[in-house]
Amino acid sequence: MINAIGDRSAYAQGLVGQGNRPNPITQAHTLGETSARLYLLAQAGPTGEPVLVGLLKVGTKQLFHFDAHGRTRELQNQACVLDFYIHEQYQRGGFGKVLFGAMLAHEGVQPERFAYDRPSPKLIGFLRKHYGLAEFVPQQNKFVIFDQFFSSKPAPPSSMYDSTFDRPLTARNHSQPQRMR
Repeated sequence: MINAIGDRSAYAQGLVGQGNRPNPITQAHTLGETSARLYLLAQAGPTGEPVLVGLLKVGTKQLFHFDAHGRTRELQNQACVLDFYIHEQYQRGGFGKVLFGAMLAHEGVQPERFAYDRPSPKLIGFLRKHYGLAEFVPQQNKFVIFDQFFSSKPAPPSSMYDSTFDRPLTARNHSQPQRMR
């Protein structure tokens, strides 16, 4: 399943080689070779079987960033979004926001603090719409680091839910009475 969705991500990003074969960023057999973390989003399909809806791969890289004035910064162990894909049938349904929000909460990093490896126009639009990220200096290494990375201080992680209405119910131990405060 991971290889299949990794191939779909490669096609969506135009990462194809000879014979129109995908050149995926994410493959199951290479995950153990790196410290990258893979976030997956699945849901029940029409007949109840699990359907892999999306993937999000993050890791760290050593990057060099050139600003608009030609100054170079070396970024050691820079948190990076390496691959992000939501299956076409599930795009524009909020699944990307859920997956990305879960990753942000788990990693404890704000979206402007990431470098993005070769982001597609769809990912750039997603980041603009949901996180207000738009301005960056194009880099030769194809990583995008938004201007807010350098102009903002890390903020505390926000909730991945827009309101209390969206939050899932929390399991409670019903053997003990719950007190209201």
